[in-house]
Amino acid sequence: MIAKLPLCLSVLLALVVTTHAADSAKSPLVVPPAVLPTHGNSQLIICQLNRDRQARSLAPVFLHKNLSQVAQQLGAKYSSGSLDSQYFNTLFNGNIAPLGAGVSSSYKLLTLLDNDGSFVTQIEQSIYTALFDRNLDAIGLYVDSGVYTIVLASGLAQKPKDVSVCPSSPLEYTPPGDVPPAQNLVNGVDLPQFICSINSQRTSSDASAFVVHTALNNEAWEQVKVMNSLGHYTVDGPRYVDQAIYSQYINVKKLYWMAGEGYRNARYLANLLVSTYDDYVLDPNYTVIGVAQLNGFWSVIMASLPRTPRTGKACPLTVDEITYTG
Repeated sequence: MIAKLPLCLSVLLALVVTTHAADSAKSPLVVPPAVLPTHGNSQLIICQLNRDRQARSLAPVFLHKNLSQVAQQLGAKYSSGSLDSQYFNTLFNGNIAPLGAGVSSSYKLLTLLDNDGSFVTQIEQSIYTALFDRNLDAIGLYVDSGVYTIVLASGLAQKPKDVSVCPSSPLEYTPPGDVPPAQNLVNGVDLPQFICSINSQRTSSDASAFVVHTALNNEAWEQVKVMNSLGHYTVDGPRYVDQAIYSQYINVKKLYWMAGEGYRNARYLANLLVSTYDDYVLDPNYTVIGVAQLNGFWSVIMASLPRTPRTGKACPLTVDEITYTG
């Protein structure tokens, strides 16, 4: 069984199997063992998978940075014992869905494997149909302590011009649009994309669009600097958010602060906030927001103002189109 998520559809949790997987006997084709005594060598793994695809007259696939990042997060969640059926959904919305309007994705975890050769043999047997799908574009890989995580995707809008069966280096493909334009970065965040992503979800829930509050934005930046200096995220560190805000005589009725680490991109953060803090983020009583990230540490502050702020574009395309208050 494999989790598969076409765009806008729900996701099932991928089945975690061991080297004694019962499904291996159901493979349409017996796969000879791959001779790969290495551990986590993505270059050799992609070479072997592509040779096996080539033997079936299928085009080679490539390693994709975004997919490998998702694989890493899934593997880490599994190792900590906290992986659930909703987590891939969140990762898909933030890291994979932006890669194409018709993108679909799936993933698989394999455990208790001795080396890369065992992984190739087991993965080709356990998800044969997915790995040898004619439309498969790319994969992401992550290996840690015998746990192998693979993420597959098809329907990608951007691909490298030439895809080698056996690439000369383990470098992963990064979509050109994955790095936000420098002029859109505010406090380390692609602010137009963040505001657009979070407002689209608020307006669909009958809440008004957020307006960026200058003081909250500044305080969010102070908070990520504190977390970065500490080396871990905190919600009540040396500088308390509420005290800092009220000490500046900012006229707000109430505040709510969210912080964390593992920032990937603005759209991912917006989806994470809605999926985790929906009771607050979608609350129409909160009308203004501030956001920042530094080296993966992120801070988001929301507030309720005594008066309704001036509204502007719910989905700004540039920083100049963002509505500020405060």
